[in-house]
Amino acid sequence: MGPLLCGGITVFAPFLIHELPSTARVGIIGIGGLGHMALQFANKWGCEVHAFTTSDSKETEARQLGAHYVHNSRKDGALKKLGRSLDLIISTINAPLDMSAFLDTLAPKGNFHNLGAVLKPLEVPAFSLILGQKSVAGSPTGSPTAIDHMLEFSARHSVAPVVEYFPMSNVNDALERLRSGKTRYRIVLVNDFDKCRSMAESRAKEQPEAALTV
Repeated sequence: MGPLLCGGITVFAPFLIHELPSTARVGIIGIGGLGHMALQFANKWGCEVHAFTTSDSKETEARQLGAHYVHNSRKDGALKKLGRSLDLIISTINAPLDMSAFLDTLAPKGNFHNLGAVLKPLEVPAFSLILGQKSVAGSPTGSPTAIDHMLEFSARHSVAPVVEYFPMSNVNDALERLRSGKTRYRIVLVNDFDKCRSMAESRAKEQPEAALTV
């Protein structure tokens, strides 16, 4: 449940904020720790779901998670063919984007909702917003009421994070896995303090002069 109370509510909140109808067309940028849950929520919400990635290798995973269409945003024309078709785009990545190109994929009165902590300012062209009556928004997490709604929705529709488990005694391995970018898609540390204490006590008996306080 832990990942739902963090990443889960973060990507669920935009559906509530924008009062999204189930007939909406939704784009999800990024298929990672946030994006993999956003794809599930969008699909179970009833939306037509478009996943945006920079790697063709993630297409199968994206479809399994709920995407109806998968687009490699690095390919020429991939965004242009979607012009004025999406009602909501949720960006889950922390890298710079071609905002002009993505805003052009939004239908009139469409919303671009940013969840990624991008360090550089978003370059938003004014005329794309004005002429299409579009908006750019963002949000951190959700209220207690929104969390209750999200948990109920997840239980009803079997939405769950994809996680990898590591014992706390192997936390360095977990961090290295995270840095490598190979995590699918959240890491959960399992408390094995009793095991650690037992191992420390055994070492203390074998090598009392090198023992640490347990």
